[in-house]
Amino acid sequence: MFLNYFKALTAKTVLIFSLFFIFVIIVLSISVYEFTYKVMKKENNRVINIEYEYLVKTYLKYGPQQLYVTINQRSKNQNTAIYIATDSFNEKIAGNLNSWPEEKIGNDGFINFEISRSLGSEIITHNSRARIIEFKNGTKLLVGRDIQPEFLISKALTNLMIFTIIFILFSGIFGSIFLGRYSLTKVNILNNAIQNITDNDLNGRINNKRINNEYKQIATNVNRMLERIDELVENSKNISGNIAHDLKKPLTKLKSNLELLSLKVKNKNSIQYISQAIIEADNLIKIFNALLDIASFESEKKQDFKLIKISSLMNSIIEIYKPVIEEKKIILKDNIQNNLKLFGNKILLTQCFTNIIDNAIKYSKKNKNSFIEINLFIENNLIYIEFRDNGEGIDEKDFNRVFDRFVRLEKHRQTQGNGLGLSMVKAILKLHEAPISLSDNKPGLIVTIMFKKT
Repeated sequence: MFLNYFKALTAKTVLIFSLFFIFVIIVLSISVYEFTYKVMKKENNRVINIEYEYLVKTYLKYGPQQLYVTINQRSKNQNTAIYIATDSFNEKIAGNLNSWPEEKIGNDGFINFEISRSLGSEIITHNSRARIIEFKNGTKLLVGRDIQPEFLISKALTNLMIFTIIFILFSGIFGSIFLGRYSLTKVNILNNAIQNITDNDLNGRINNKRINNEYKQIATNVNRMLERIDELVENSKNISGNIAHDLKKPLTKLKSNLELLSLKVKNKNSIQYISQAIIEADNLIKIFNALLDIASFESEKKQDFKLIKISSLMNSIIEIYKPVIEEKKIILKDNIQNNLKLFGNKILLTQCFTNIIDNAIKYSKKNKNSFIEINLFIENNLIYIEFRDNGEGIDEKDFNRVFDRFVRLEKHRQTQGNGLGLSMVKAILKLHEAPISLSDNKPGLIVTIMFKKT
């Protein structure tokens, strides 16, 4: 779930900048570490060199005995200084170091080693650095310093760098999750609003108050686009309605004249042609009537809506269709919950349901297992009507297209129809504010209509 938040551009940006800052912190930390370490090392080496040169001069000027005295005096007065002088047999003569350490001289002429010191009842180990020299008489001298502060500060800088990197990394991750979640929430509000508008046939608008400034302009432009689409769709509907209205009258007159002509003509071939023309004119009139009905439904208000017993209506429709369905050798199943009521137009709903059942019968498969199932039930205070069949069905990609005017799918081209039946169904249900949805019955189709309970 959290990984989805990283898909947001804001989250990716925060994460990238966090990684960039981590890189900068690493570079700066290494630079500070190197600078601090070098300064401290240089200072410690400088102090060691001063002590070293002083003791060497003391030996050369006053001899070994004065050297031993000086070393013992300095051992008492300095806590961080380290001294040891041994004879030719490596036996300690003077100093505050118990024994000669293992020698491993570095390129800078210094040796690094560890020393153990008692702190109360506890023994602690410190890092040290020193210079050594061996005189002609076999006397060896070691002059050094306890560099534990240098080591501790270097360690502290390293830990600080690691802590800073971890802190920035986790801050970046959690910041990315938080900002990604915030950004996706706002985007999802916009997406859901657009999806709801699309599902409701472009009805509704996006509420800008729930969207932050970054997406408010997009929402405003989408609302403007939807208003423009509404205007274009309304104009298109008006044009088709006007065309149907203007052409219906001359077509009706043409049909009447053809019927009169068929009564006067005696030639059988001529009568056949005239009859075919009458049939085609009648089909055109039916199409124009359907277009006018759809336009009427779309512009209709709820003036003729009454409280209807939807259970009784569905039972009546089923009783009417039973003989037709039995004649087609289709199995009819019904499950109608009693005493359900809703607010609507009985005539329009009857036309809507009969269109759906007609389609189920028309596209049923010609075999003994064909069935049509009609269910009416209430769930979550909503009334559902389901029409199920195992016929030819509709491809999922065409679920939305079939409600458009004059749309006929390729596999249904051979059957009679004008592609207006489901458009009329959608217009009637829109008037009733009842969403309709299609789903695959594998095989066949499920048509689901949802009404608000009165």
